Amino acid sequence: MRGKMKIKPTAKLKSLEKALQLLESFGSENPELSVTDLAEKLSLPRVSVYRFLKALMGHSLISQNKQTKKYRLGIKVFELGSTMMKNFPFREIAFPMIMELSKRSGETVHLGVFDNWQVVSIEGVESDQSLRISLPVGKRVCLHSTGIGKAILAFLTEHEIQEVIKQRGLPKFTNNTITDPNQLMKEVLLIRHRGYAVDDEENEPGIRCVAAPTFDSNRRVIASISISGPSVRIPHGKISELSSMVIKTSQNISKALGYVPK
Repeated sequence: MRGKMKIKPTAKLKSLEKALQLLESFGSENPELSVTDLAEKLSLPRVSVYRFLKALMGHSLISQNKQTKKYRLGIKVFELGSTMMKNFPFREIAFPMIMELSKRSGETVHLGVFDNWQVVSIEGVESDQSLRISLPVGKRVCLHSTGIGKAILAFLTEHEIQEVIKQRGLPKFTNNTITDPNQLMKEVLLIRHRGYAVDDEENEPGIRCVAAPTFDSNRRVIASISISGPSVRIPHGKISELSSMVIKTSQNISKALGYVPK
């Protein structure tokens, strides 16, 4: 019987991996980085970082701010992202529903998808109130500290939950952040039981969120929807009302994706 062939990473594949890691170093919180910043993040010599930057700039994947001399993602990344979003039917299905949910709740509504042990915001409708919550499209947040994240986390497999903890840890953001794995598992069981998650000022002080999961036709959790607002406008007594709204919307989106409850 023939055994499985082991493919050893070549120098070219390793270089490709480093180039991808360089691209992933940029985000909404650090849109521009210097060569020194990148060298430290990637544990690479500055000369190697220069080489990768030059190659990526040649394909418009990286550009340089002439004033700050720092680097940022290039126009090609925007073009690729725009193409992906135009061909992402889930977003088109969900948008009218989350817009309606924002109108009914009077608060900001976000749609996030599970990716690389985090949740990524792919769509949002902001409240029209002067004091409102904003989460830029494309921003990544932790699963354990956000409502939109915990709604996904709770419906992953036990192995996947442990992998999230292993890969991302349980960093503390506020005094309310769950940082103990045992406490997190208790929270997971509670979310599964009631069907929604709450971020009780666990990611940012003064912000409370209520979120529910969205499932695909294979009954896999793929996304979640959250209602977010200032804690003064979302007191604990209002959570029940908002949870009913967000659960109903998430169920409607799941049904549109072909999900059929057992």
